[in-house]
Amino acid sequence: MNWFSFVENPKALNDFFDTAPSLKNVEVVSLVVDRDGPSVSLHLAINETPTKFPARLKKQNPNAISLRLQLLGVETLTLEGWATDNPAKVNIEAGVKTKVAVHINGPTMQLNCSCQWIRIEGITAYRREPQSLEGKQSCK
Repeated sequence: MNWFSFVENPKALNDFFDTAPSLKNVEVVSLVVDRDGPSVSLHLAINETPTKFPARLKKQNPNAISLRLQLLGVETLTLEGWATDNPAKVNIEAGVKTKVAVHINGPTMQLNCSCQWIRIEGITAYRREPQSLEGKQSCK
């Protein structure tokens, strides 16, 4: 079962990928904890290059996307570490006491969350320059 099967609105990524992109090498840009829901919003820079872009975005010449995932009905949350660069592996699987378990592990941070559901909150296409990735840590 891939992570897409735990997302309520997986079609949101159909304009960018033919199959679910890997979350094994992402950059965690930000996270927001909100009492409403309660929820956690994760902003992830996806390192996998999209296979396509919607026509409305092609004149921007994008080659990457960032994804905002919203974890809803949060029951447990732990966060250890945080830095200016947070490369990580994201694992989304069936939970033990809740519907979904999210584990994010990287050299600078670890996050574990149990929640009831996940939705794609937003997608941003942008132009990532190759030199911007030089010297960055990887979580392959």
